[in-house]
Parts: sequence; C-alpha cells; structure tokens
Amino acid sequence: MRLSAQTDLAPYYRRLRYRLDCGREVDLEGFYVGPSTLGYLEGSKEYIRDGIIKRLPERVREQFPGISGVFIKPVPEGELPVYTFMVDLVCYEPVLDSTEIMSMLTVCWLGDDIETTLPELIDREICAIEWDRYAVDGSP
Repeated sequence: MRLSAQTDLAPYYRRLRYRLDCGREVDLEGFYVGPSTLGYLEGSKEYIRDGIIKRLPERVREQFPGISGVFIKPVPEGELPVYTFMVDLVCYEPVLDSTEIMSMLTVCWLGDDIETTLPELIDREICAIEWDRYAVDGSP
C-alpha cells in the first residue's frame, strides 16, 4: 500500500513510500525502466530470452551497485515482456543485525505494463515481497 510522504523531519525531502504485505515500510531510493532486450540485436527468441534472464542479476548490480539484497521476480512464460523494471528500496529497520540501522533490497521484474501510474505499478509489483528473506542489513 502506498503511504503518504514523511516530511516531518525534512519538508523538502519527498520519496515514494509503501507498506508491504509483511508490514515493513519501505522508501523508494531509485527506479529504472528500460527495454528488456537491451544489448541484443539478433538471435532466436529462445537464445535472447535465456540470455536476458541469465544476465538480469548483473544488470541489477550495474544499475544499483552496493550492498543491497537482490530479488528477481520470476519471468512469465511465453513471449518475453518488453520492459525491465528495477526498484531500489530501503527500510529503516534491520532484518537481522540490530547494530545496523536499515535494510535494503533491489527488486527486478519484466513486464509489459506502462499504462498505469508509476506509484501504482511499483505498489502492485512489490507488495508481496518477502522482505526479511531477501533484504540485506546495512548503513548509509
């Protein structure tokens, strides 16, 4: 569920905020959308599909380097979706290490939908993420 921006500490600082199904509140640190076939000019559909899926973790790390955990949503069967989406998220509560002040996760998915608003699209795609399973503790 999308939450209103928290501006009590810094009125100029506005980010998209969400409450996940697991109860965690997360802030959007970064967003990326690009063609899923980036870097491919020719080849069989199977070759391209397999290469794109195999390279997704590397593309996520190139786009959002750092210590964040990475979760790649399963790619739908059939025709390869047109777009690659990535969101870099932060929660100001650690997962395991109580000496850390936050946990971080980058979520990636392939899809065709760019018809909805950005906040709605992100909300739909991240709401069921198992934060404690995939996120990594850290500091800014």
